[in-house]
Amino acid sequence: MSARFAWVLNLDAELELARARRGYVPPRKLLAQLAEHGQSSRQLLGPNDLLLQPSAARPEEPAGLVGRAWCPTPLAIEQMLAAGITPEPHPEISVLRRVNHRLFAHELGGGLPGQCYVRSRQELQQLLASQQRRWLLKRPLSFAGRGQLRVIGPLSDKQWTWIDASLGRDGLLLEPLVEPLTEVSLHGFVWRDGQHELGRICRQIVSPRGAFESVRRLEESELSRAEAGAVLQQGDRVARALLGAGYFGPFGIDAYRYLVNGERGFCELGEINARYTLGFVTGFPRHPSQLEL
Repeated sequence: MSARFAWVLNLDAELELARARRGYVPPRKLLAQLAEHGQSSRQLLGPNDLLLQPSAARPEEPAGLVGRAWCPTPLAIEQMLAAGITPEPHPEISVLRRVNHRLFAHELGGGLPGQCYVRSRQELQQLLASQQRRWLLKRPLSFAGRGQLRVIGPLSDKQWTWIDASLGRDGLLLEPLVEPLTEVSLHGFVWRDGQHELGRICRQIVSPRGAFESVRRLEESELSRAEAGAVLQQGDRVARALLGAGYFGPFGIDAYRYLVNGERGFCELGEINARYTLGFVTGFPRHPSQLEL
């Protein structure tokens, strides 16, 4: 008989991971926005599962439930324990932070040609001066298009304030600013015994700022055979890298066709999300309620 899960849908997990050493208090406005725009995350719950709300009463029969989270951060685990629910096995916070950090994907060879990671203002100034092009700066732990800055011309004082604050925290990923044409995702699951499974490639619809809007199964005509093969190969490689880093559980990777300076290209590993995603139910062959660690 499958377990019944009590879920914590902490869609702001990256922000908690970014501030793990300083403590994190979820902003009420952000939580309200996520509750509104992340409704589809409830599809992760099975028919007998329970959604844990921060202010909800303790479940009447917590002993029959297993705690599960969008991402098992310390706050999510605390919420489960406060409700009298034992969490399922989960990676350590240090592992979660490492594998969701954009530097992890960057060091695996993901991203665009010319992409780099910078840690100081001097390093960034030298790079911007040496390459006259448009850039996109990304904080290493962010989501849904947040924590990004477009560099199209000379930087303003306000932009430098944002940059300095980012560099002081954890550095910045610097990548060429491109126009995404076709965005896709691939989902998988890694078990503690070393086994992993991949799903089917999905087409993602996102806003101009990168916020998720919807997902569906990819049609064969939307990617070439070589592009689809590259995404699947990256999914397998990422699963093995995650296991090697001590991670187990759900994950997803993003890839995309793009246009830059009139030329098309294909980024076969844009980002790694070592957690559940809004596309997991669509992209993985089994529902999360059928998966146990």
